Amino acid sequence: MRTTLTLLAIALIAPLAHAHGPTPQKIDESVVINAAPAAVWAVVGDFAGIAKWNPAIKASSADKGSEAGSTRTLTLDKGTVTEQLDDIDAAGMTMNYRSGETDPKVLPASSYSGRISVKAEGSGSKVSWQARGYRADTGNEPPPGMDDESAVKALRGLMRPGLDALKSGLESGALK
Repeated sequence: MRTTLTLLAIALIAPLAHAHGPTPQKIDESVVINAAPAAVWAVVGDFAGIAKWNPAIKASSADKGSEAGSTRTLTLDKGTVTEQLDDIDAAGMTMNYRSGETDPKVLPASSYSGRISVKAEGSGSKVSWQARGYRADTGNEPPPGMDDESAVKALRGLMRPGLDALKSGLESGALK
């Protein structure tokens, strides 16, 4: 009887070892810019204005500007996504936001959050951009294009070109 109960317990518990959901994916990008932190924040701190410096974003707008609770709409190549500004600290030069409505065909990531910060580094600034999120399909066996790798690639595809363009635009004087 004891052996039967042990085998039954193993049979019931074993599938749970494989039944796990997705883990949050983490993307950390940064760039050092030869510009004063206040000048960098003047560009980055405009929640609605991300399309002005990020070539991966075709257009952007925000219903309440750079005020906590503002919802911005980003137009990407494949459609639009929305994001909500959770908090912004102009004195500390940081903002935190999270995903709103996201069509997985437009951006194969779900429940993501981001943080952008500007800090002094030497005679310039360091901009750090972190994102944490899940793949678009949170089932145990997501189809290609909706998996962890696709989510990371998509989020990095928004972040890295933005940081590179921010650096080049501020250092050349094209962004102010």
